[in-house]
Amino acid sequence: MKLFVPTSAALLVLAFTGAVRADGPPEIGTVPVDPSAIYGGFETEVCGWPTTVSMLGQCTGTLIHPEIVIYAAHCGSGYGAVNFGENGNSPKRTVQTDFCRTNPKYTNGSSGQDIAFCKLATPQLDIPIVPVLMGCEVDQYLKPGQEVTIVGFGSADNGPYGIKREVVTTINSVQGNEAFIGGGGKDSCQGDSGGPVYVQIADGSWRAFGITSYGGACGTGGYYSLMHNGVEWIEQESGVDLTPCHRADGAWEASPACGSFPTEPGLGGGSWASGCGGGAVSGFSTTCGPAACQIEADVTAPIGAVTSPADDTVVMAENGVDPVKVLVAVDASDPAEGGESCGVQEVRLIIDGQEIPNSEDFSSPYEWTQAVFPSGCYEVGAKVIDFAGNETIVEPHTLCVNRELPPPPPPPPPADTDSGTGGDTGEPTGGDGSAGSAGGGSTGGGSAGGSDSATGGQEDSEVGCTCSSEQGPKASSLLLLGLVALGVRRRRTRG
Repeated sequence: MKLFVPTSAALLVLAFTGAVRADGPPEIGTVPVDPSAIYGGFETEVCGWPTTVSMLGQCTGTLIHPEIVIYAAHCGSGYGAVNFGENGNSPKRTVQTDFCRTNPKYTNGSSGQDIAFCKLATPQLDIPIVPVLMGCEVDQYLKPGQEVTIVGFGSADNGPYGIKREVVTTINSVQGNEAFIGGGGKDSCQGDSGGPVYVQIADGSWRAFGITSYGGACGTGGYYSLMHNGVEWIEQESGVDLTPCHRADGAWEASPACGSFPTEPGLGGGSWASGCGGGAVSGFSTTCGPAACQIEADVTAPIGAVTSPADDTVVMAENGVDPVKVLVAVDASDPAEGGESCGVQEVRLIIDGQEIPNSEDFSSPYEWTQAVFPSGCYEVGAKVIDFAGNETIVEPHTLCVNRELPPPPPPPPPADTDSGTGGDTGEPTGGDGSAGSAGGGSTGGGSAGGSDSATGGQEDSEVGCTCSSEQGPKASSLLLLGLVALGVRRRRTRG
């Protein structure tokens, strides 16, 4: 067998035996170049296939859980960090690891056991996870002729080493614990070792199943260990549940997290600064059994509350900085109350009564860390939607940026008054306190009452901006533009 060994010295030896893949960039003169040979692929979009990561420029790996990266055992365990982005040599973020471990069943030449993992020190909650192919899905989709997508940071026939690329090819055969995939110029290559192979299933969502292991000349096809064979071992070693729809042995056991999987992970969306996301997601998965929830039985609306900013928050930026970044956070849940709870599907931001485009957050904690607010005052709220389609509008909190809170509106006058403000005052006062105040004749008090009433009316309106009319529309428009850049925050936390 011809392994993708991790050192250039071993690469030099293998150059004479026909194995031409390695986990680091090849040194000049050590590997014969196949001009036809990622071979046959192209560069990914920004945030495309965001769960494909670079193992410090040496190997490729796959984020299969916010805390777990799976890769190939032959790459070793000496990784203190993992790189995210489209360029493994110039990453968008570098995340430290707690530890990395290799499969004890793996030895050089042991087919199908080329599995290792790293547990990250910081969970990556802003990257949509493509789950591991498990259970009956393995039998349905791991078969000759199945179309699949290989992604990696390795050598290519159309550009430099270290750039994330994808190539669409097919499974040739599955034998034991490994699959033979690709050929005809469409293949993985040096540096792709440990990287993923993805497959799209019938409901439109995707699964990760292959770990790039070994092969011959780039472009001629390669062998891939199967991820599901390592799930039970990784869960035991890491203490993390990796399978939202199955038990570790592959038996169907759908949880509320068994759904909302990406259907367009290669299209990109969002940004590495504010969170990768974008594209549609699936509903509850039913690939190997019933859904986790009977939607028709969930008739109770979800609940939620804004936890950040606190109500009546004033942020005065140092040196008058404008706009200002403010953390927005919402606590949301879906109580059963005698029926069935399908869980919270998403939370959307509402600012000044307007739903912010592309602000969806699909898992707890529901947070927007990159929300920017120009100077002005705002009503910060949210909409909570459960999987059954029930919706709740969350009570908004008032936030003022580089502005003092406006004075509260005056209390309405008593229903009956002999204040002597004029015979015309009593009738409208009885019907509407604010209207009565506004109609307070030509006295100074009446004029002031009219001004305060207008302020109070604006504060209670759908727009809800408590700043001046000059600043309100401008600030709200700028805020909308700023929040669009946040992108869709599809995150999933499971432990």
